[in-house]
Amino acid sequence: MIKNLIMLIGCIVLPWLLNGCTYLKYATVQAEYAQLQDADPSQVNLKHMLDRETFFVYGQTIDESNLYTDTSMAIAAYSSKFKQNERVDTMFFTGTGTHYGLNLPEGHYTFLVYADSNNDQRFEPTEVVGKKHITLSTTTIPDKIKSRVDIPLTPPLHITWANLIPRPKTLTLKQSLFYPTGTIRQLSDPLFNEEIATLGMYDPASFLEHAPTMFYALEEDLGYKIPVVFVHGIGGSARSFAPIVEQLDKKHYRPWFFYYPSGGDLHQLADFFYQLFLSGDVIPLGEMPLVIVAHSMGGLVVREAFNQYQGSENENKVSLFVSIATPFGGHPSAALGEKHGLIVLPAWRDLNPNNKFIKTLYRNPLPDFMQHQLIYAYNNTSTVKLGDNSDGVVPLHSQLYPLAQQQSSAQFGFNSGHTNILENQEMIKYLLNKISNVKNIYPAPQLKRLTAGGFNVTLSDKYSPTTQYLIKSVGEYLVCLAKGIIEPINPDQARFVQAVQGKTISTNALENEFILFMNEYPDIVAAVN
Repeated sequence: MIKNLIMLIGCIVLPWLLNGCTYLKYATVQAEYAQLQDADPSQVNLKHMLDRETFFVYGQTIDESNLYTDTSMAIAAYSSKFKQNERVDTMFFTGTGTHYGLNLPEGHYTFLVYADSNNDQRFEPTEVVGKKHITLSTTTIPDKIKSRVDIPLTPPLHITWANLIPRPKTLTLKQSLFYPTGTIRQLSDPLFNEEIATLGMYDPASFLEHAPTMFYALEEDLGYKIPVVFVHGIGGSARSFAPIVEQLDKKHYRPWFFYYPSGGDLHQLADFFYQLFLSGDVIPLGEMPLVIVAHSMGGLVVREAFNQYQGSENENKVSLFVSIATPFGGHPSAALGEKHGLIVLPAWRDLNPNNKFIKTLYRNPLPDFMQHQLIYAYNNTSTVKLGDNSDGVVPLHSQLYPLAQQQSSAQFGFNSGHTNILENQEMIKYLLNKISNVKNIYPAPQLKRLTAGGFNVTLSDKYSPTTQYLIKSVGEYLVCLAKGIIEPINPDQARFVQAVQGKTISTNALENEFILFMNEYPDIVAAVN
């Protein structure tokens, strides 16, 4: 009987979630975690157990004295709940000011920040430069998201009980001026391989050890481009969107990816999506519009995130939300998987049409500033077709759930299966056309100068890395501002113009260093007209 249920769940009920062998493998792993927890309890073990709740904790390291600007760093969370000073989670990064993220079970923790100041490839107890105590409890943090856990940095401390932590080779990943180290990747990167995406389904804690920030980009940031956030479905990754990204106009749009553990609690993932992309606290976009493209279950995560909007002026505004083959009414097979599975992914519970997640998903209407394009798929290529009409995975009645339709701006269907719709050229053309209608905050003359690029010159170390990047990427635009060829569009630009024209005292590094650039390279400046 049990074997028959496994075959039913693995081969018929949820073909989009799993296959029989993978499912059995991780069912065995979860059973081993449970046995180990009974025999030798630990917080590290607990965070890997699917039936236990974990918290996302994120914040920044605050380095007001600029002591560790380019230093290899680590943040570690220690707990003494089961074992004295057990290191439960660790994240590695370079420099300060960007966000860190940790995944932790309930409990009391001491966070230690290390700085490898002597560059000996290890983080030592004498190199602790920040410390913070924090308690995680569902009583005080019911959404299991603890944000703004910022840690001021100090001169080195000696914490005798702290672990000596080897510095991993992953710190050789590309560094960024604006993002955490390792978040700039190509879609061919092994991080987006199927085995890592599968970890996100069955072992979210292990997935988050590989992808702790859940945010990824293809290139360094340029603020004049409209962000397009791609959100994959269950078992997917950023690579799922490669056919679309290849055709996206990257002169005017910057692809971002929410790469998340897709077996996790959808409420929690939606809360994190809101905090990361919509709140304006982590990624402040100002008036720049945001585009979100979500496939399958990713559309549910995003739709729930929209329920978190507070109506604040500081929140980022989504101009266009495109959902593709999303089960807005849940998946009828999830109930059977929840009832009979050897392991039950938290996502399955939320996909059950009878559970709270789906029943409350449409409690708030979409904001007036947002347009929702609902794209559905209707080609079931399965040899044996069971149940309602579908795209081979999600029933049409779920994709076209009445409340979702009522709140959408338009619905459009394509003769594709659930996964290959992301490769459908007609769909891609339709999608890119809708994206092209999103209006940039920069007027056309400004955009023309911004996309013209900058100057390929070798600048000395008198210029900060940020200023060097701006001169090389948008240098022509800065010269046009300085010479009055184009008008500033915000107070910061107006102040920049006043400073570089000598009408007011320069107050920041960019102003000082761009004045230096104009003096050192007068021929380049004169050639711009």
